Amino acid sequence: MKTRLATITLWLSWALMGFSVAVLVFRWEPFLTYFYVYVWWAMIGVMDSRLYLERGESLFWSKTGEFVTFLVPFSAFLWFGFELFNLRLGNWSYHNVPASTPLRWAGNFAAFGTVVPGIFLIAETLDHAGLFRKNEFSRFFASDIPRPIAAASVTAGIAMLAAPLAFPGIFYSLVWGGWVLLLDPINARWGGDSLIQEWRQKNFNRTGQLLLAGLIAGFLWEFWNYWAGARWAYHVPLPVWLGRDLKLFEMPLLGFLGFPPFALECFVMTQFAKNLSERTPEKVRPILWVGMLVFGLWLCRLMDLYTVRSFR
Repeated sequence: MKTRLATITLWLSWALMGFSVAVLVFRWEPFLTYFYVYVWWAMIGVMDSRLYLERGESLFWSKTGEFVTFLVPFSAFLWFGFELFNLRLGNWSYHNVPASTPLRWAGNFAAFGTVVPGIFLIAETLDHAGLFRKNEFSRFFASDIPRPIAAASVTAGIAMLAAPLAFPGIFYSLVWGGWVLLLDPINARWGGDSLIQEWRQKNFNRTGQLLLAGLIAGFLWEFWNYWAGARWAYHVPLPVWLGRDLKLFEMPLLGFLGFPPFALECFVMTQFAKNLSERTPEKVRPILWVGMLVFGLWLCRLMDLYTVRSFR
């Protein structure tokens, strides 16, 4: 049954992708305004369905409940967190977004909900293709991360996230990596998947997949944003001598270096959320989800006030 549904989903996703191309060519409105949302969901449908049909395992068809009730909502929550940072950093703004508040806010949740699934599915596709295949290297040891290393990592992570808030014009780029050092040692101590633990075990396969997935996802984000009706623009305080005016789409070339560590952050933050959810009493979990929803709605309002520059 799932195989048949995955096949149908694959063809529907390809059809939606084709429709997306037609929207760009003919500049159809109101579809062009929402282009970014459905082109990403089309790609997610294509990648996930192909993975399931070819290897019998994928993010959605293998764990449908977790995908719908955890991964997508947490993806939106995660990006809203970076939107909160951006209120201080002022590194990007939004233009030509829908004038209708319900449509605009729903679009925020739908778009941000693709971030983590998109990165993870690209990484899984790379694994399926044999690039940096997981568990390729044998593990040399499996001891816990020494407390001094864990403490130093957490301290460095806190410093990396605090510095941009204190000096946004200088340390803004540290946001793209600080969460890895802060949360990954905690994931290891809780017994969850941990990048730092894998590094100590001389296993860099997952890291390689995520870094490349982040770069691919970043290219697609910028490529599709460049042609979309509702779009973002950057205000990164790069000096001219660092290539401020050398851009690929809207992004300064140097800015693409932030996408690979961001993919690592997505993995680490998602693992932390899973570990935290498992350690939270079942009766309390709905409160966490309601809190994430309220946080997202609050950020939508703040974005309207400070980040959105024009409406369509």
